[in-house]
Amino acid sequence: MLLQFFKPVKAQEIITLPTRIDTVFLIGNEHTKSNVILREIPFTFPDTLDETDFLLIKNRIQNLYLFNRVELHLSCKQQNTALIISVTESWYIYPVPIFFMNERDWNKFSYGLQFTHYNFRGKNEKISVGGWLGYNPGFFINYFNPWLGEKKRIILGFSLFHNTHSNKIFDFDEKRSGVKFTLGRKITLKLKTQFEFSLTRICLPELYHNFSESGNGTDYVPKVSCQIQYDGRDLYEYPRKGYYGNLEIQRTGFNANQPEFWRFKFDNRIYIPIYKKVSVAARNYSIFNKDKLPIYDRVFLGYQERIRGHYEDVYPAPELYRTFDSPHILLNSLEVRFPIIPIHYFSWDNAPLFSNLYQNLKFGLSGGVFIEGGIAWQTRQQFALTNFNSGYGAGLHFHLPYANILRLDYAWNEKGEGQFIVDVGVVF
Repeated sequence: MLLQFFKPVKAQEIITLPTRIDTVFLIGNEHTKSNVILREIPFTFPDTLDETDFLLIKNRIQNLYLFNRVELHLSCKQQNTALIISVTESWYIYPVPIFFMNERDWNKFSYGLQFTHYNFRGKNEKISVGGWLGYNPGFFINYFNPWLGEKKRIILGFSLFHNTHSNKIFDFDEKRSGVKFTLGRKITLKLKTQFEFSLTRICLPELYHNFSESGNGTDYVPKVSCQIQYDGRDLYEYPRKGYYGNLEIQRTGFNANQPEFWRFKFDNRIYIPIYKKVSVAARNYSIFNKDKLPIYDRVFLGYQERIRGHYEDVYPAPELYRTFDSPHILLNSLEVRFPIIPIHYFSWDNAPLFSNLYQNLKFGLSGGVFIEGGIAWQTRQQFALTNFNSGYGAGLHFHLPYANILRLDYAWNEKGEGQFIVDVGVVF
């Protein structure tokens, strides 16, 4: 219907870039509010855009994770040029089985059911209620709004949770329940800051009561954190260009019956194109702690963050919990990414049920060559090159619908020992 007003560009009317865009039209956003899409565009029209600008617009809308596919078209009428943004909406609301891997370990599966709305009221609000069994069973209620108020750009979130949590040092499960509030603001489209407050009740088994700060096996642990994040990546699900930086300062505990310590987290990533769609990606990730940590809040390399080549190893070793009562960790990664099969989109138009689930599904293949190393330490003497653990290797990255990335990596450690890794999602 839109093309009735804006005729397609004819062969003799080829538009050269940069070009002036006078207005924007949206197609396909039957549920999503128009302002959710338009506010991601960092231009005020009329304006003159080049190829880089159009790619920026497409990626920013794709980064909402609301659409299977985003397409841009130009159409002219007389002396005016319109940018037409066509989106294929994902399926937003449904009861969905929970089946996920914990700590990037295929032996730690959880399974259950959640009721989720990824685009509540068409405003990109997330609401989910669910629970799971298997590894670390629990239940949760979550609400998150990444943009409240058009000009104020408020970030608002709330979580209520209860679950068992496998202790990383001893063979027992902690009982955790609590609440978390998030309040922040998007300063610009790429820069945001947010504050979080959480209160968690942690119960330890009777044999381990002496490891609780209260001495009776039950600790109430308050945390306050401040986070500043800059996200200039081109495409979140598989970045090839841009910079990401995140700084978080966290304070835990405020009296003698609570664990009291400071934590500082740094996550810096840069992506540099070197030839067409070949790019170099680098990351520095570090956590520093001040004051003694309780056994239920230690940090390690070998769970959520791992060294490929030492994928099954844990640093510092859990049995050294007395020596490393306030450890720091550092992880450096370097990866070259390159396309093998360009991403293509497929649709099943005559699907018998939920036809939106099968529209514009992506499939593609990329590859990567990587090297990375990490260390856990507590004293200056322990922070030495000889204590670093490193790995290198290569892998295939499958671009799939809904899962985004399935990785098959093979890595060797510094001793030449190899291991095969199957994981979901881009490493960084």
